Amino acid sequence: MTRKTRLGWLGPVLVLVATAVAGAGVYLMVTKKPKHGDVIETITVDPATKIVVRAEQGGDRNFIELHTGDEMVWRALVPPYAGKPGKTGVAWSDIAVSIRVVRDDKAEVFALARRDSNKLGGVHLGIDKGPILRDPPGPLTLTDHLRSYELVAGDGWNQMTAIDLRNGAKLWTIELGAAPITAGEVQGGLIKLTQGGTARYFKVFTGKEDRSSETTGIPIP
Repeated sequence: MTRKTRLGWLGPVLVLVATAVAGAGVYLMVTKKPKHGDVIETITVDPATKIVVRAEQGGDRNFIELHTGDEMVWRALVPPYAGKPGKTGVAWSDIAVSIRVVRDDKAEVFALARRDSNKLGGVHLGIDKGPILRDPPGPLTLTDHLRSYELVAGDGWNQMTAIDLRNGAKLWTIELGAAPITAGEVQGGLIKLTQGGTARYFKVFTGKEDRSSETTGIPIP
């Protein structure tokens, strides 16, 4: 188990190398020259940098682009994007840009090198669950730019997974129950979720719920 965690993005890369040899499953734009379409979402990284997600003309995949000033640094083609304006599926660190995608009614996180868009790997979410809700009421991806916190929901279940954006290691996964999650944000060392009309707080390093009265304002017996 330790070895698997330390591999991070590398494990999926080895699988992708074998797949590439077979001539399938390669999503970076190399030879087929698919055409980019309308902008779906623009995410501001800093005053000089932005990430743009675009539609694919005549297809259901998406493009993700990194822009610095007026220059497009790179563009890559990925599976269908799960997010939309106001419900982003994109996170970033100084090493990677991650994007939430959907394939076969399951959620995945793809990671690209921020420097040059090379594929770093991917993480499957909700592996032991059924089909996901394509448009859940709450957020998809929260981030503090060191980790991404990926929320995935299905019929009667919600789950959250933390991913290290430096190496792609899956840090923890927790079950959140059936009540719908309607909002979320990262506050310092805590993830705040609104679930069933109630605020819940989770520690970013472990995923353990923080039930202290100082955090929630509700006295705990």
